[in-house]
Formats: sequence, structure tokens, C-alpha cells
Amino acid sequence: MSMKRSDDLRPVGLTSILDLLGSLLVIVAIALAVAVYTLPGALAAAGVLVLLLSWLIDRRTRT
Repeated sequence: MSMKRSDDLRPVGLTSILDLLGSLLVIVAIALAVAVYTLPGALAAAGVLVLLLSWLIDRRTRT
């Protein structure tokens, strides 16, 4: 596993930042909906969704 240097990284555009913020807002909305029933379930759902989002972003950047 090699580490990327800062000059090897691609610049992040405004669209990518807005996509990330939109995805995080969806995760927060789902967590709040689950929090109505159970707070631990909401935290677990948010954690799983953040991990899924991270996996999807890593998968997209590798291809």
C-alpha cells in the first residue's frame, strides 16, 4: 500500500464537494429517521452508511 503525496492528488471540484455534502445530508436524514425509534440504531445506521459511502468513493477513484 503506497501513500500518495499531496502533489499526486487530483484537485477536488465544486461538484464533488456538493456530491459529498449531499450524501452526508442523506445519511443524517436516515439517522434522524431511525433515531425516532432507537438512538443506538441511528448511530449504527449512520456508521454503516458512512463506511458504505467511503467504500463507494474509494471504488470510484480507483477505476
